[in-house]
Amino acid sequence: MKVQSKNVFDLVISGGTAVLENGLVLASIGIRDGKIVAIFDPDLDFQAKTVLDATGKVVFPGLIDPHVHLWEPGPLNYREDFLHGTQAAAAGGVTTLIEMPLSIPPVIDKESFNLKYAIASRNSVIDFAFWGGLIPSSIDNLEQLHQLGCVGFKAFMSYANDSYPNTPDFELWKAMNRIAKFDGLVGVHAENADIVEYTGRELEKAGIMHAEAHSDGRPEIGEIEAVQRAILFAEHSGCRLYIVHMTSAEAVDMVKRAKERGVRIWSETCHHYLLFDRSALSQFGTHIKCNPPLRSKENLERLWEQILQGNIDTIGSDHGPYTDAEKTEHGDNIWKAPSGFGGIELILPIMISEGYHKRNLGLESIARLTSTNAAKIFGIYPQKGTIRIGSDADFAIVDLDEEWTYNGKESFSKTKSEYSPYHNQRFKGKVKMTLVRGMQVYEEKAVKVQPGYGRFITAHR
Repeated sequence: MKVQSKNVFDLVISGGTAVLENGLVLASIGIRDGKIVAIFDPDLDFQAKTVLDATGKVVFPGLIDPHVHLWEPGPLNYREDFLHGTQAAAAGGVTTLIEMPLSIPPVIDKESFNLKYAIASRNSVIDFAFWGGLIPSSIDNLEQLHQLGCVGFKAFMSYANDSYPNTPDFELWKAMNRIAKFDGLVGVHAENADIVEYTGRELEKAGIMHAEAHSDGRPEIGEIEAVQRAILFAEHSGCRLYIVHMTSAEAVDMVKRAKERGVRIWSETCHHYLLFDRSALSQFGTHIKCNPPLRSKENLERLWEQILQGNIDTIGSDHGPYTDAEKTEHGDNIWKAPSGFGGIELILPIMISEGYHKRNLGLESIARLTSTNAAKIFGIYPQKGTIRIGSDADFAIVDLDEEWTYNGKESFSKTKSEYSPYHNQRFKGKVKMTLVRGMQVYEEKAVKVQPGYGRFITAHR
């Protein structure tokens, strides 16, 4: 191919193995004005202002993380904010994140949406989208939030907190019927509120304080029951449903069966549930506490089986770090410690190390789990989530075989810690470069763009 001067590319990524939706291909990718305009044989001639040599590397579509907590706006942004959180995301090949609405104030009306939009637009280094808040007091605002651009609405079936209360059955049913009318998406934290609340309280009252008791205090039956209830509501309301951070392989089976009978439902799990089992609570204590909790080693392997069978749709990070002081404020008391930790930059390394290298998970499957499926579910495909002509030039360029050790103290996250459960973990597969709309945003431990480069992304109406 001989390219005329008027058709010179802004950028060509040359000679890498591109992960396309229909397979792997050794190719060069031509980019102009932030879009993919050509995918061609690397031996063909071309003209470009800039060439990036990806020989020996794999070019994934940029990751879409559908489950991120950045704690901004509000007084909790000392844990994480849009600047540091999106920089950490870029280091892991994430090019678009979908931020949860649990800031203070939460995203439950036009005013709070605009507040978060202004902060994110000013500080993000990658593209971003928003979940809207589904709490009892926001039900009358859901369609307006949809029109503003929220790509989904997050509800807690379990008890949450004072600023973001859970959504009891009547309110959830009412909201799902309303959201179905404009074909919106509901995301639920699916744990039975009473089972997980009072089981934990009984264990604490009995003086059972060891860290693994957290897993016993939020038993798997709580997740299974809540998933079943959410499916029932979705099936009868016609609302689209997304189950966040699933841990139970049995509950994933329920989602699979619901899909087979026509329910529009999707499942997300997190990379930490694919790396750590409940025994890690004894090792890392409060620093690895999360909700839902880590499950058994047997369940972890069953989750991998579900992934290999194509029964899980997306991988989210549930990135929501706390400071070491917050995690240890109550000593080793697992019941008093807050739930959640960071790790947004490690989705792809874990999927490559544990999936591709250890379990023969195909690279195309990894791309679907970490990018393409989320783009389709949240309505931003094919702008995002795929390597094809006309799509945004978002890429994660990876060395599949590089072995490296994660250092929690060197993370871009605002909360850096040697107590991160990922600290000193070894991985095989490393993100070398991340591009958003044809611009290098990350390369070799350095962020290459200024705050505010990221753009707001919403579903195609």
